[in-house]
Amino acid sequence: MATLTTRDDVTLDYHTYGQGQPIILIAGYSGNQATWTAQIHGLMDMGLQVITYDRRNHGASSSVSYGMRMSRHGQDLAELIKMLQLKRPILLGHSMGASTIWAYLSLYGDDNIAAIITEDQVPLMISQKDWSYGLFDVNMADLQVAIERLPQTKLTRLKLSDEIKLVIGQNYQPFDFKFNQPLLLNSLIQDWRDVVRREQVPHLFIAGDASPLWPADHAKVASNMAPKGRYAMVKGAGHIPHLEDPVTFNTIVRNFIRELRI
Repeated sequence: MATLTTRDDVTLDYHTYGQGQPIILIAGYSGNQATWTAQIHGLMDMGLQVITYDRRNHGASSSVSYGMRMSRHGQDLAELIKMLQLKRPILLGHSMGASTIWAYLSLYGDDNIAAIITEDQVPLMISQKDWSYGLFDVNMADLQVAIERLPQTKLTRLKLSDEIKLVIGQNYQPFDFKFNQPLLLNSLIQDWRDVVRREQVPHLFIAGDASPLWPADHAKVASNMAPKGRYAMVKGAGHIPHLEDPVTFNTIVRNFIRELRI
């Protein structure tokens, strides 16, 4: 175990595995590093250095009442990259982990990033006239409905393997949904579409085609916004394809990385 203390005195827990081209795996809202258990070794076998970390208020990292905004999460990612002296890492984010990547890009750009992979996350979570892929199809007036509904929603559609459930159970960390509502609200009101349109690196959008949060077509639509975007669907998967169907998910990710030739 290793830790980073951010400039605003928050301790972030992180792990590094292997050597080579760095790839940072960023878990979603309420998730922690253990959710990547089925990806780490396969990525290492490709000659990648795998880095996982718990975002503030998640997993083994500090839980504080400040910094509950996506911009601060983007800064945390930047501080991790700087502290580890990473050169052009690949960023892979699930759900709010993807929003963390967009927050980073909005602040620092993608000059030091090799590629981006986002998993089942839309760049705008509020439905409006020009965007029909909001969380539960809510609009600005229904944000509280979405906030209250999300913790009660079963996110998966495929059965998790016993091995994955065991690792997640062994590394369980409690998460206070009520305490962290300000973070979710801040994430809900962000519109990252302008960030996506300005990206200059390859970006793979992955979606579970049975996601309970939004229509799966969001991945295709968002990929068309990105100058170097592409998309892939994981059949039958819900919101967490990397846990539900790790074989398919890992194959998609590995093929994308191989094509980068970095």
